[in-house]
Amino acid sequence: MLNLDMYSIGEFASIGRVTVRMLRHYDEIGLLRPARVDPFTGYRSYAAAQLTELSRIVELKGLGLKLDEITRVMCGAADAGETERMLASARLELARRVAADTAALARLDARLRQLRGENIMATAETISVEVRAIPAQRVATITRQAPGFGNENIGPVIGPIFPTVAGTLERAGVRRDGYGPAIALYAADEGGDGSGALVTAGFVVPDGTGAIDGVEVTELPGVEQAAVTVHRGEMTRIGESWEALVNWIQANGYELAGVCREVYWTPGDRPQSEWVTDLVQPVRRAATQ
Repeated sequence: MLNLDMYSIGEFASIGRVTVRMLRHYDEIGLLRPARVDPFTGYRSYAAAQLTELSRIVELKGLGLKLDEITRVMCGAADAGETERMLASARLELARRVAADTAALARLDARLRQLRGENIMATAETISVEVRAIPAQRVATITRQAPGFGNENIGPVIGPIFPTVAGTLERAGVRRDGYGPAIALYAADEGGDGSGALVTAGFVVPDGTGAIDGVEVTELPGVEQAAVTVHRGEMTRIGESWEALVNWIQANGYELAGVCREVYWTPGDRPQSEWVTDLVQPVRRAATQ
């Protein structure tokens, strides 16, 4: 029989549909203290009124807020404006995950259709690919670490790099109409546990551009032979275009021969639905068997 005024930690957890371990953690971090702790046994007891607090905590956690953020909300340290910013940030992160999952689902469906013999290599056959040389280019870039490959890992890292580089160029006296398109290269990060990626991004700048504090100005080597195709639209689906390009390369007697790069021709303030991006993959003729 449940006590109508106080609940044991097990009873309280059962009613609130959370684990006892979670309640203990909430107590440790000061998020939800028990109403009473027996000084001899250490048993925690909770008041019926605390179920409302627990329900709000569970709701905020389900919306994507972190425990430290929930603590600020619950103790009244976060005003309405800060709470709104927290929820907006959680919404953005959720939208990114949904977009990444949607893109992954589309790739999975396409692969299943291929395995069933439906539209095998159709994507590789329908994309337009040009094999050509890529000249050397002077670039101003910043390199940062990402937790891995894939838009869900690369996107949050690469996004802030472009305005940072653009602002640095402007302060150095390089006008926006004086430099070329945005460019990015991705390489495996050999440091740490080896699971990360290195993102190098910035802009093509005029030949002769000297050193600029805050960015690395270097000569990006040319590529003797590269397979180039165009991705149009959102970055969440760029993985599909890369997969199609790799399929085309393999189907047409080429093999990968270097680190890929992307060239972004559309200003970043335009909607992604309007973006035009070159996918550039160095290749060579595959050795005959």
